[in-house]
Amino acid sequence: MDTMSMSPTPPWDAYDVPLAWLLDQEELALRLVEPALPPLVEAPLPPLVEAPLPPLAEPALPPLVERAQRVETPSPPLPPLVERAQRVETPSPPHPTSVAIRWAHSIEILDPTPFLRGGELVLTTGLRMPRARAEQAAYVDRLAAAGVVGLAFGVGVRFETIPVGLRQACRRVGMPLVEVPLPTPFVAITQAVAARQAELQNAVTRRAFAFQQQMTRAALEGGTAGLTAALARELGAGVVVLDEFETTVAVAGADDVLMGRVAIEVESLAARPGPASATVVSGESTLAVQRLGGLERASGWLAVEVPGAISVGDRLLLNQAASLLTLQRERPRELVDARHRLGATVLELLLDTDVVAPAVVRHLGHFGFEPADRVRMVLAAPGHGRTAPLDVVAHALDAESVAHVEARSGDDVLVLVRDQDAHASVEAVVDALARASRHDVVVGVSGALPTARAAAGRSGATHAAASARASHERVGWYGTLTLEAILADDAVRARVAALAESPLAPLLEGSTERDRVLVESLEVFLRHNGSWETASRALGVHRHTLRNRMARVEELTGARLDVAEDRVALLLGLLAR
Repeated sequence: MDTMSMSPTPPWDAYDVPLAWLLDQEELALRLVEPALPPLVEAPLPPLVEAPLPPLAEPALPPLVERAQRVETPSPPLPPLVERAQRVETPSPPHPTSVAIRWAHSIEILDPTPFLRGGELVLTTGLRMPRARAEQAAYVDRLAAAGVVGLAFGVGVRFETIPVGLRQACRRVGMPLVEVPLPTPFVAITQAVAARQAELQNAVTRRAFAFQQQMTRAALEGGTAGLTAALARELGAGVVVLDEFETTVAVAGADDVLMGRVAIEVESLAARPGPASATVVSGESTLAVQRLGGLERASGWLAVEVPGAISVGDRLLLNQAASLLTLQRERPRELVDARHRLGATVLELLLDTDVVAPAVVRHLGHFGFEPADRVRMVLAAPGHGRTAPLDVVAHALDAESVAHVEARSGDDVLVLVRDQDAHASVEAVVDALARASRHDVVVGVSGALPTARAAAGRSGATHAAASARASHERVGWYGTLTLEAILADDAVRARVAALAESPLAPLLEGSTERDRVLVESLEVFLRHNGSWETASRALGVHRHTLRNRMARVEELTGARLDVAEDRVALLLGLLAR
């Protein structure tokens, strides 16, 4: 895959001039020498012996032979049949009509390649051209290696005719060789190429200007769909427009195969930061994909598949279409705020009941959700006495270009995201909170749920946030909840504390240092799964000392520490106190 610039300023070599056009300019009087004639496709020729050579002294020369004699070394005149045989036996290079010139450059040094960029028609009078054919052939080889597309040789200065070595070498490498008569200055050829390039550029500019007006009308009358259809008609292309969630917004002239290719390319480009565009050449077509929107986030994607290569004119039209689509996709601040308020209303409706009405679920489609999506609730919970910054959270998720709706819930912020976007969304929110110096805010993430049961995720997100705060973490995930997180629910904590109050009361009522040591030793013992070895090591006491302390605990509480149920009840009571 090659990246493609969609800049409105074309590259310097965008307007190539066909060599055939240059040869047609009568005022230049240029003559193509190699290949001198187009390739022949004829029936097999009779044996050459049927056409004996005429005597050398014959004064008259056929016009075609006279032309060949002027360029090559003198040779006996050939009758037409022999000339045809020579032309068929010698492989002809590609016809010059297929050659395109990027520039006509006059240069006389023997090795001009350091001063060339490829695509040039090199103009020379051979002032420094060696006489040896081998060196002339080496000169042509250097030009071919540098990407030169043609050689124009000015006769009448040092050489009256084009040297045979140059002709043979050009024929061998397939490079067009043009004879420039003495009256034609090289500057006239350069000016002709420059003038033609200007004409081509003006034609492209006029087309782009006219099409810009058409696209503007199409966008005003038909929105994104109208603009997409207009672009497809103008380019004879398949066009696809996606939104920031990579959901199809408009399609014109695109089949399922193209839609699949677009999805793959957009997914790849979406992972890159900043503006991104690409071209992919496949068979006889070219696919161009461009990101819409500003530097911070994508507001959508434009994909176009054209037959053949993308011309500079096509690129200008794509750039104009991308600009108009960006204006349509980028919403004014007032509309963004209104969208957030609408999203908050939808989220509040989701939270209102345990099972949500299908109509409410359908409203989520306006925010990038699909009915079959599994979702997670994300809770941003601030420190005591503070309020979570709703604007920071919303802006972070907007920039991430993920489907989301958010709303304030007391001092907290609740956000609904798709399960597949959860990790990216949480990372974006945490980074934004850190940049805003809101280190007091912790984030809790619920388990994945069907959209219709999204309200159930609120409790899970709350527990996960409590777990994160208890563990001194920035993020808590419901799937990795700690026991402290379960007890973060006030109702659960109150019931557990009530159940454990009776056995723990004698132990907790003591106020001496000995009582404090007993409570600490019991908690360490329970957290180490009743292991005498590891618990005593954690406390820094001997095993016998720990056994004596736990015996005293059993006396005070009436519990048996070798019974699992009793150990669980005591641990929950200690955590809930």
